[in-house]
Amino acid sequence: MTVEVNFVPKAGRPRTADLAYKVYLYDVTEELFDELADEDTNAELIDGVMVVHSPASPCHDDVGGFLRSVMRVFARKKKLGTVLGPDSLVRLATGRKFGPDLYFLERSRVPTWLTEKQFEGAPDLVAEILSPSNRAEDLNDKRPAYQEAGVKEIWLIDLAAEEILVDRRRGKRYTTTTATRGRVSSRVIPGFWIDAAWLWAAPLPEEWDCLNRILESETPPTA
Repeated sequence: MTVEVNFVPKAGRPRTADLAYKVYLYDVTEELFDELADEDTNAELIDGVMVVHSPASPCHDDVGGFLRSVMRVFARKKKLGTVLGPDSLVRLATGRKFGPDLYFLERSRVPTWLTEKQFEGAPDLVAEILSPSNRAEDLNDKRPAYQEAGVKEIWLIDLAAEEILVDRRRGKRYTTTTATRGRVSSRVIPGFWIDAAWLWAAPLPEEWDCLNRILESETPPTA
């Protein structure tokens, strides 16, 4: 078995010794992946290659937590489904076990988690936060795999470029829109939207304030 280690220095911090890394293990079966990966291992299986990731950066973690919180509470309040990630795995197909930064399942598709170790099939929506260490894989490997599996909506959040790419399935094809500011709405989660600028703010806005704005926008004005 071959092991490849990539070290990616953090931009703008020449003195730091804290380097992002990835470990690649080739020719890994699903059975071997399940043996090697435990709950404390941040790993994915991409077409037979086991990719072990370093911990997310604070910025990556902050933005992911913010978006998951707002989307999850909205989906539950509206009884539309549930939002999970990034610690649970999605088995898209044989040899493909991904851990999206977040994924949404419509209410009728939410399994009984006490008896399931992973979600089987394509989520209704996935979101990935691009960072220097994972950008190429998210765009070149995972994005087409999500499309091949039939995920209805794919959000790719580029923190460096401050833009959101949204792939939406139309029949057997996908259309892509790009946003840097203004509302980015989901067609899979009816009524849900965010202002793209929220994700670039420092510090991030309060989740409850953003959620209230989303909910208020759905309420027609009283006479």
